Amino acid sequence: MEDGGEDLALDSTFFVAFDLTHRALKSGLAAASPLNVTQYRMLVKLLAAGPDGFAQSDLGRLLDLKPNVVTQALNALEEAGFAERLRSEGADGRTRTARATGAGEEHVARANASIVERLYALFPTEDADHRAILEASIAAGASIDPPLSGDVASRFAASRALVSLELVKRAMEGALRRAAGAPLAECRVLQRLGEVDEPLRVGDLATQLQMSPVAVARAVDGLAGRGWTRRLASPSDRKAVFVAATDEGARKQKVIARTVDALARTQLWARLDEDRRRALARTWRVVIADVQARKELDRKAALELLQPIE
Repeated sequence: MEDGGEDLALDSTFFVAFDLTHRALKSGLAAASPLNVTQYRMLVKLLAAGPDGFAQSDLGRLLDLKPNVVTQALNALEEAGFAERLRSEGADGRTRTARATGAGEEHVARANASIVERLYALFPTEDADHRAILEASIAAGASIDPPLSGDVASRFAASRALVSLELVKRAMEGALRRAAGAPLAECRVLQRLGEVDEPLRVGDLATQLQMSPVAVARAVDGLAGRGWTRRLASPSDRKAVFVAATDEGARKQKVIARTVDALARTQLWARLDEDRRRALARTWRVVIADVQARKELDRKAALELLQPIE
């Protein structure tokens, strides 16, 4: 992945870093809030609207949520005291407006601090340059979903980055399912096989994609069922199972590549200026390099514990 540019590719490295960052953001929220991501997204959006709030009917469009999901999330926020619904003074009095409460704003402040803490734990911030990259990437992530209030954008950038990445993830899942006919996990495995252009063991796929072996095995089952991959055995290691793309899988790899390239342009790079594109690209590379460095340290530490077999 190159520094900046209109055509930054969403390759497997991007998806690994994106997933790690997304998980860190979600874990920060979980550590400080009883709200799920959908409810928190709605609270952040309501807070960004200020005291006027939003018409309840507009929230579904703004957050890409179905009306019943909007109602359930608002019910949870109202029950927690984080939001309130008011009837409009229009002709029919049926329009309902939702807005964040003071308690809701205080809750976002606490959750935002926890999210930032988890991001700093993930990222190698001992280096001043790395800290600067992380801070720039948080600002870039926050700007993917345009702010409605400059005050909220500046105070809760990490929370808005979570909202943005959740929107991008939903867009990824939807676009890949429509174009390739498979869930994101299967597309990631098939994409990686196309990048290396050789069979890979399930365990190696799990390591390279930072997915659990169970999740990769499930994805491989799905791909094999579609006829997009085949399993191979090694005569020298009967326990090793290798995975390779079939001809049909190779055609699907091209569909996936076109889809994620289009997604990059519409969901990411088109919404960011060049500096912020560079910040995101550099952040994801540094995150991956740091994860790999930590794994190597763990591997070497484990070697020191080896003992002779009696």
